[in-house]
Parts: sequence; C-alpha cells; structure tokens
Amino acid sequence: MRHCFFSRSAVSIASVLAITCLLGFSVEETSAQSTPSGSTIDADALLRHIRILSSDEYDGRRAGTLGGKKARDYVAASLQSSGIAACAGDLVQEFQIPGRKSELPTANVVGLIPGTGKNRSVIVLSAHYDHLGNRNGSIFNGADDNASGTAALLELAAWFQKNPLENDLVVAAFDAEESGLRGSRAFVDEPCVDKSRIMLNVNMDMISRSESSELYASGTHYYPAMQPILESAAAGLPISLLFGHDEPGTGSEDWTRASDQGPFFDADIPHIYFGVEDHPGYHNPTDEFEAITSEFYVSVVEYIAKTLVALDENSELIKRLEK
Repeated sequence: MRHCFFSRSAVSIASVLAITCLLGFSVEETSAQSTPSGSTIDADALLRHIRILSSDEYDGRRAGTLGGKKARDYVAASLQSSGIAACAGDLVQEFQIPGRKSELPTANVVGLIPGTGKNRSVIVLSAHYDHLGNRNGSIFNGADDNASGTAALLELAAWFQKNPLENDLVVAAFDAEESGLRGSRAFVDEPCVDKSRIMLNVNMDMISRSESSELYASGTHYYPAMQPILESAAAGLPISLLFGHDEPGTGSEDWTRASDQGPFFDADIPHIYFGVEDHPGYHNPTDEFEAITSEFYVSVVEYIAKTLVALDENSELIKRLEK
C-alpha cells in the first residue's frame, strides 16, 4: 500500500440518507438473524494466519520469489481446506508482469463462493498477499501490510463458505500489489466472471494496527449511498469508523488508487477500501506480528463480515451506484 496523511469526508450521515431518499433508494437494516455475531470469526485461526504469513519463513513474500510462492501455496491450501472451489480453472491464476524477470511466476489465488439467490451479481473481496521481500538481509515481513488483509480474507472465506450470501462472493488474494497493483489489474482485465456482473469490490489492506482503534472506509466520496450501510454495521463494535482519503485533487491523501481497489475504480466498478493510517512500521522491517493491535484487528474483521452481509442485502442499491 502507498499512502500517508489524514483527511475526513465532510459528508454527514444525515445528508447521505437524504441523498438515498431522493434517489429512491432505501437502506435495509441487517436482520439480527443474518448479522454475524461475535463468534463469526475464529480469532485464534485469524491470528495464526497472520503470524505465519508474517514470519521469516516467507522471507517478506515478494512477488516472483520463493517466499512469495510459499505464501501463495499457503493461501491456496487454506482456501481448499475450507472447501472453496476455484473461480475458474485453477485456484492459482498466473499472470505476467511485462518487462520484469523474476525467479518464479506471479499469480493470484481466486476462489468463488456461490450465492443463494436467483439473479446473482458478484462481490469481489480482495487483499494482496505480497510484500517487499528481503533487502540486503533485512526481511520486510509485512504483518499489517498485508498479511492482515490476507489472513482476514482466509477467515472470512471460511465463514461465508458455510453461510453464503445471496450474491456470489469472489475471494481474491492478489499478487504484486507492491509492484504497481499488477495482480488486481490482471484480474480486472480478465476476470473469472462476467465483468458486467461485478457490482462491488471490497478491498482490505493494512487493517490490523491502530492504537486509536481507527479504521477508514475509503470510497464513499464517490458512492455516498453506501455510507449509512457502513455506519450501521459498525454499531456496537469497539472501533472508530472514519470516512475520507478519497477526495480527488488531494495527492497522497487520496487512497482511491493506492491499493487494489484502483483497477476496479478505473473500470467503473464501485469499491470500498478498508485500511488504517500509516504507522511507524509502514514499509519498514518493524512491521511485525508483535506490533499489531490484535483486539482491534479481530473487531475489524468482525466488522467487515457484518458489512458484507449488509451490502449483500442492499445489492439493488449497490447495483444502481454511479460515481
């Protein structure tokens, strides 16, 4: 991920609700029966995933290296153990980075959890699993960036495999984000589903480290009708949900193209990006498992589970969004 600095959206919840009413939308409350409870996420498994993926064994997970391949194999094996099938062909989908030579191929890991509805659209849940690798003997383990998003992807996939949404859920672990969003660009260029069916990308990048328990949801500048849904899902959870980092013309404060949601945005596919502010470990060897704020992290993943349910229940609104 590449971002820094601070901004907040000036759009109030009241004004967003007014917009949705004027557009003829209604925001559905997530039902108690379908809302994930505190037991949705296996916290022990989540923390085990992030600890393993950010260990020295994976040598910083740089795209095109043995450490990157080991991380990819771990992600694929975890999805398979949860019973998740490939979205198309194989779970592992190789792609080329033009002009770059690497030890090993670069590849995304992409699974599909079919929905229960009849006329189903597609939500793409994504996180990049690569990081910066080993630089002159210093291993950049990238616990927050982005073993956190990858571990969350694995646990959310396991839960939704047992409790599917109405719409199809594609779970995509992207490679080579740190090399210029290469994996997500490859996916958007040649998706495993009809691109016209993709109604939303929910991207997770750096979600495990915040001493102030603050999580950003970036993207509502373009899609303000989603803001009440995101706010509602956060009720009762010990996180501070903030909006912003998505206003054009604000330079590095604008995260719209700072991670794998960027290629979806460029393809006119709505997105929500979840992430935290930069911290001392950002792109630094000190981004280690021991530095994450684990209680905040578990709460964030619970929140994203609730959010996916709520967005799925409001799919008719989502499909009518335009930026």
